[in-house]
Amino acid sequence: MDSKTLLQYEPKLAKLFINSRKRNRLSNAYILYGQRNAPLKEIAIYLAQSLSCKKEALACNDCDDCLRFRKGIRPDFHLIEGDRATIKKEQVKALEEAFSLSALEKGHTLTYVIHQADNITEEAANALLKFLEEPREGQVAFLTTTNITRVLPTIRSRSIAIRVDPIEPKAFFDSLSSSPLCDAKGQEYGISLPSLFLLSRLFPSREEILSALAEDETILPALSSVECFLSDFSRSALAGMSSLLLSCHQIREGKCYNWMYLALDELFGEVLSGAYDEQNPFHDVLSALEEKKAAIRRGKEIVRRALSLRQINLSPTCQMAKLLQRLSEDN
Repeated sequence: MDSKTLLQYEPKLAKLFINSRKRNRLSNAYILYGQRNAPLKEIAIYLAQSLSCKKEALACNDCDDCLRFRKGIRPDFHLIEGDRATIKKEQVKALEEAFSLSALEKGHTLTYVIHQADNITEEAANALLKFLEEPREGQVAFLTTTNITRVLPTIRSRSIAIRVDPIEPKAFFDSLSSSPLCDAKGQEYGISLPSLFLLSRLFPSREEILSALAEDETILPALSSVECFLSDFSRSALAGMSSLLLSCHQIREGKCYNWMYLALDELFGEVLSGAYDEQNPFHDVLSALEEKKAAIRRGKEIVRRALSLRQINLSPTCQMAKLLQRLSEDN
């Protein structure tokens, strides 16, 4: 991330941040929210880096402070990742302890990023709320979420919420299509075009995709199941139901269900908004589904409810069966 990209694609956020720095009126907390393929984490970390840059309001990426930050030398910065595991109270307490003193480096601001802040336990959320209510002077928080309604209202009320949009999603998909994704050993993953499209909707960058694929082997089987389901469902509801139920019967990993639901949520959203073009590999399928918008809307509600469970341990096949039943109903 750099200042040119931020100013071009997120001008409202960039100008707000620049003006706040110039006037020395930064908020104690910001919530960056948007779709899964929006660069929430990248922008949050870049803004945190900017607060250590003494050269420009937005990090220049060239000065000693910026170079140190980019190399991971960040004594006054803390990152909590909530996209891979639930955020626990102990992590928030560790953050409090780390920030109990003044900034270690002269001229720096104590900053922290909590990525996917909605994936937090109740105890941790209450600890975070107390931390936000009693901030130290010169302390700034950047929280990110793809579902702002799941962030405690009391936390939202103490923060400035700003929407972040994806950066050139079509160009990102084109780049994935033209250059193969390889694992750490240089072996191609051999991902189909439709699954690449789904990956471009679920992640903001090639680096995030590769990191996720390396850590979670359930992603590609889940996307393959969704691809088969949509292909069969476009022919008939019964064929689609049979395809997905077969996949569900073979699944033994809860995370795989999560990825299936996430992919379906993205596609259902495109159907309801009509925001897809001829280059979309699911174009014909989505066009067919547009005739069932009422069923898609009901299905999306089931998907949202399933996703709100985070780790789907409560009869995932039952949730999927309800979804298929809704989709098979006539408008």
